[in-house]
Amino acid sequence: MQNQVIKQTPRRQIPSFEIGSQRTPGPLVSIAQVKGHLRLLRAFHNLRVIVEECKDRRIPTFAAQMDRDSRWMWFITLAIDRFERWVKSLTFVPLEKFINKQFPPIDVWMVWHAYLLNPCWYEEDCERLLILQQLRLLNVFVVSSIDVGKLARNQPSASRVAAWHKQTGSFFDPFDAMEELTHKQMECPRCRTRVFVPFVNDNGTGYSEQQFSAMCPLPGCRLKISKGNLAVAKFVRDLTESEDGSENFMAGSLFFGNGKRDPQRAKAIKDQLTQSSQFCRKSPRSSNQRIARLDWEKEIKESIGYSWPLLKDAIAIALRDQPEATRTRILSAYEDDSPFSINLISAVLRQGIFTKRIDELGWLKPGTFKEGDKSQLLQHALLRYHCFLDLAATSPNLMSVPTLDIDLIWHSHQLMGGRYGVDCDIYIGRRVDHPLTTEEAILSRALDDTCRAWQSRFHTPYMQCGCPAPDKTVFERLMRILRQYTGTRMRLQASLHPDHLPATHPSLHNAVLDPERGAFGSFGKPAHPQRDEKDLVRLSRPLGVWKKRPRKTDPEPPPQLEEGFVSEKMTEEPVSLGPAPPYVGYESDARRMDTRHMHVI
Repeated sequence: MQNQVIKQTPRRQIPSFEIGSQRTPGPLVSIAQVKGHLRLLRAFHNLRVIVEECKDRRIPTFAAQMDRDSRWMWFITLAIDRFERWVKSLTFVPLEKFINKQFPPIDVWMVWHAYLLNPCWYEEDCERLLILQQLRLLNVFVVSSIDVGKLARNQPSASRVAAWHKQTGSFFDPFDAMEELTHKQMECPRCRTRVFVPFVNDNGTGYSEQQFSAMCPLPGCRLKISKGNLAVAKFVRDLTESEDGSENFMAGSLFFGNGKRDPQRAKAIKDQLTQSSQFCRKSPRSSNQRIARLDWEKEIKESIGYSWPLLKDAIAIALRDQPEATRTRILSAYEDDSPFSINLISAVLRQGIFTKRIDELGWLKPGTFKEGDKSQLLQHALLRYHCFLDLAATSPNLMSVPTLDIDLIWHSHQLMGGRYGVDCDIYIGRRVDHPLTTEEAILSRALDDTCRAWQSRFHTPYMQCGCPAPDKTVFERLMRILRQYTGTRMRLQASLHPDHLPATHPSLHNAVLDPERGAFGSFGKPAHPQRDEKDLVRLSRPLGVWKKRPRKTDPEPPPQLEEGFVSEKMTEEPVSLGPAPPYVGYESDARRMDTRHMHVI
């Protein structure tokens, strides 16, 4: 019997990426997940337009009379209140039941989304806060297992609406809920009496307003409640917690600035605070644990007069041998009364800037990536993101600044919650954090450093949006000599799609502009529509300072450009298409990447 030749159809190799010294089994983020994320961003963007332009008749009259910025911030404040109610009411259920009955409304999901995009803070809070324990169990599989964009867009089922109302006591639709969400519930920092304060009132002292102020209704107390003494109560509550011997730590102490997790260091910081003369227990301890803790809290708060400035001074003294960055990080978590460690209002506002940039690229438009060869845009963005992680792995001291396309994929990865942390540990050895805010000067220098490191490692321009790389002459001459003697070569010759080039502009939604450096500081006014300097200037003011924009009568003079990468180096001339960075398992032309074989992680 003759041997039969069995013909096998060659299987296309699943793309694999080099990150540091390791190789991934496949993409850490799939194209399908990125498209789902884009659908979700589209839903957020549409929601913002409805609120800012007052396109829903259910918006109350007082809110309709606000300027668009004030109205949007008021709406976010309500959404955060609804998010807090939701996480407190969560109980663990199987994934299918969660999707059908407990997946939150679009405004609450918008807050959760912004929270997830601060991965170190989010992971720390999930470990530290009791109210987030159920949410913590959902982190690994919710976003990576379902199309959240499609779910957010579809009409909710009757069972999902009913379950939400039962859990939170609020209407599912955020515009229906506006009628009943008029007051914020809180505790008096002194007597712990329950107080209900309006979100907005006629004299501008509502909870969501800059001049917030309220009076404790208890006749024997009558404390004037402010954001400052609410923040004092939050810090003291965390400091005196865990008298039962269980592990607990202060917000901002678990992660080093480089993303390394260190529980022992966090415990040492907590011990240092509680044993300091500023916060140690001075009165006799009651045999009743609860009474003893309340007495300790009262003792600390009265010793500093419920004053936030005096509390900051006491913390600085108690932690004087800790790095300034550590003290600053801890203090930043206690600037308001929210149980969460980050300012979620600022987080949502800054993600709104990013979403606006992505919309201006045309990437939120339905069907964008079904047109011709437009699928290459996300394929190359995915490739560049894995190279971004490779840069983080090989340059541990570099604060990498993402471009818009890389930031989109990075956000999609962070939405996986616990899975993102595991991937960072495996391939990079630390959490690659995504800071909510970064000072302008630091961000400008970091962008310069990122461009140089990318060029050095991948021998291709980091940005191809018309912003040339910094200080090219000397740097390129040195690199040319280095390649001559080492034989370094480009591992892939491929060009980005022309429509991709604007997306390689830096993503700057976390910039905090320096008011002493002029209107736009060292960033200047960019030559690209993706950069909306008004949003960043607005967010660089203290939150809550929202005024109607005056009518412009005279044209404003152009902002003064100062030294710094994003002002000095911007041009209208695009650079020629450069090669995309290296990957493993692809064929020579990046367009042959087949997303059908990219599995959902």
